[in-house]
Amino acid sequence: MVVLAAVLLPKRNALRDKKSAGFDAAFIDLLPNISSGLNLIAGDEPLPPLEPTDEYAFIDVWNGTTAEMMPLEEYITFVTAAEMPASYSLEALKAQAVAARTFALKHMKGEVRCKSGHTICTNSACCQAFLSETALHERWGADFDKYFSKIKSAVEATEGLVLTSNGEIVTALYHSSSGGRTEDCEAVFNVALPYLVSVESEGEENAPQFRSVKTFTKAEFVDAINAAFPDAYMTDPQKDVNIWERTDSGRISLIRLGGTVRTGRQLRKALKLKSTNAEFTITDDTVTITCLGFGHGVGMSQCGANAMAQRGADFAEILKHYYTGVDIERIATPKTLIKLLGAIDPEE
Repeated sequence: MVVLAAVLLPKRNALRDKKSAGFDAAFIDLLPNISSGLNLIAGDEPLPPLEPTDEYAFIDVWNGTTAEMMPLEEYITFVTAAEMPASYSLEALKAQAVAARTFALKHMKGEVRCKSGHTICTNSACCQAFLSETALHERWGADFDKYFSKIKSAVEATEGLVLTSNGEIVTALYHSSSGGRTEDCEAVFNVALPYLVSVESEGEENAPQFRSVKTFTKAEFVDAINAAFPDAYMTDPQKDVNIWERTDSGRISLIRLGGTVRTGRQLRKALKLKSTNAEFTITDDTVTITCLGFGHGVGMSQCGANAMAQRGADFAEILKHYYTGVDIERIATPKTLIKLLGAIDPEE
């Protein structure tokens, strides 16, 4: 087993001290709406390693107004609660906790950077969703104790577990639902990763976000397209819309919109669609777009994970289905200190 170095901070301001000493040398842009693709080159200069200590692991979290150094596992609890419905099966919630922890550790190691300048933020469009205890009380109401206990159980049961590929922390992307099949990372972010390839995602059909329909009047559609793409010069959707290419999973890769050709991602952003797995129905008066799935489609489908759990799969089976060829390993966390480094069995 590959043993991962612990990411530990001796003081609550240690990460900021590292930043002032050149800790910002690397940057990877993981925004889901980027058009140029993921930049997986961390930079010319290697990041200085964090010094091992026997202190607890903390992560620098930016909430849009202030930053807080939080214990990593506490942060993962609030991310898991925000990212996945608490009504989902416990094994699905465990899978989500591992994916969220992996995503966070990638940031803590400096291999991915948040645009806020902090290690990670609470904006789901940039990093991961996050809900405070107050916000969770508002969401769950009288069910707060039941659901919070369930989320904590999922996080504690997987404490310190992360996903690796060839000994390296993976880029653990995930989304709400895939529409039946996930997407290759290369098709969305223009970079091929061996563990982020298209796989079947069965059992999503009853998920609320599996299918969505959006209908525009002819004038609304023409105005929206021309506003988003001034070089489209669209006048007649029946003549001016032509899907040129789809990915193997069925998502729109290239589409002609009047006088311009755009990607499916650009179309989705312009029209605020749930996904790029879209079909058009165009009449003299209306344009109806039916989408399957919700999100970019890369990595773990949360709805699919829940469906797998309901069929009896455990969290490890779920993760290894959606992240091809990965290993599940343990890092040092508040309960597994740096002095315990060695071959640690995740099942212990």
